[in-house]
Amino acid sequence: MPDAARAEGGLGATGQGQGASPGRGRLLSPPSTASGVAAVGRAMTVLSAFRPGDTSLPLRVLAARTGLYKSTILRLLASLERHCCVKRNQDGTWSPGPMLLHWGSLYTRSLGLEPLIPPVLDSLTEATGQGATFWVRADEERRVCLYRAAPPRTLRVAVQAGDMMPLGAAATGRVFAVWDAASSETAEAAPELAPGAYPVIATQGTRELDAAAISAPVFLPGGTLCGALTLSGSSERLWPEVERVKPLVAEAAAGLTRALAA
Repeated sequence: MPDAARAEGGLGATGQGQGASPGRGRLLSPPSTASGVAAVGRAMTVLSAFRPGDTSLPLRVLAARTGLYKSTILRLLASLERHCCVKRNQDGTWSPGPMLLHWGSLYTRSLGLEPLIPPVLDSLTEATGQGATFWVRADEERRVCLYRAAPPRTLRVAVQAGDMMPLGAAATGRVFAVWDAASSETAEAAPELAPGAYPVIATQGTRELDAAAISAPVFLPGGTLCGALTLSGSSERLWPEVERVKPLVAEAAAGLTRALAA
């Protein structure tokens, strides 16, 4: 049988004759998608080259951070620009595009936490004068800040909503290590608690020498970890207050856990 007839619907991998539906044949023998998957991966690599604090990046920096050829990066940037994922500036540099904000907003709204958590963070910050954040796990190695309440007087903003960082060994990372250990990890032992007490972890100088943090888990119905509620500040200001502040963090996290179960 001629090759053309074989391709059009003759004897193929299914063993069907010429009466086989061309549409069905295409479904049973789809073209390879390996190249498309690779292109998506490279595009994500380009987007991941942008780090906190980057307002724009020239092509040479994108090439250095991704390890991709400049010609490949330019093709990817053109596609990303058409979908508003990046934008080209007048000086030839590139910046993240508005579609990323749209997707981020879709993600935060999909969790259904916005009516609950920001007011609690604001109250905690007002009561302590320290910055309050709420973190969720991004993957096996990283966490992302979902919400943040800034203290009334701060010289610098160390963390903003949307920032991603390693889990680490400070209070927030330990919450995930204890109550949401990754499949490749062994869960840490939970802290010892007095009867009826809510768990809370405090650390000093773990991630930064002059920083302290107090973090408590927030649970979904059924006991699955939702995220970590964290109060953080300088060791000089927060650590002398740690015993007074720990119950406030625990109470806030316990209240959120109850609200999520309602």
